[in-house]
Amino acid sequence: SGDDLAMFGFYVMNNVSIALRTFASGLLAGIGTIFVLIMNGVMIGGVAGHLQGVGHGDPFWRFVAGHSAPELTAIVLAGAAGMQLGLALVAPGRRRRVDALIESGKVGAKLCLGVFAMLVFAAFVEAFWSSIGWMPAWIKFSVGGVLWTLTLLWLVLGGRGRDASAHAALPRDASSARPGMVGPGEPKPEVLRQG
Repeated sequence: SGDDLAMFGFYVMNNVSIALRTFASGLLAGIGTIFVLIMNGVMIGGVAGHLQGVGHGDPFWRFVAGHSAPELTAIVLAGAAGMQLGLALVAPGRRRRVDALIESGKVGAKLCLGVFAMLVFAAFVEAFWSSIGWMPAWIKFSVGGVLWTLTLLWLVLGGRGRDASAHAALPRDASSARPGMVGPGEPKPEVLRQG
């Protein structure tokens, strides 16, 4: 219906804005990401606890069962990407801070593309499946269980089977690719003398 389509758009905007805030706040040395994740956990937990306490837990759990797997997992992944940004600022290793930040930002941006896809899927499920009130609880929870299983399998098996030799040629870290930078336990390059 038109209401479901409008809610789909709202859920996409809301969830993507939370994920973007979670990722970008990592620029505050990771503290922002931790704050956003904790606040979202407290809000969701508070609502769940309140509704369960006043006797409305069943409709709440039936509503969230379907879309919780991709939505919550995506927010956690956005948090991981944000923490990577914070780590690049706080502990860049042998790289310049700006280089560490750029590298982490590129990896985080790729992660956020996956996060975006997961959140669009979660919004679709939330708008068109979770909102069905007449569906029996066992069906809602079964679909939720299947989606959690698929999400976890996707995370565990995702990226497997790629050509390992392509990754073997990459340096262990970005600092070992910079001239004059040697990692621990690596032999120092010979100094060329002009004669």
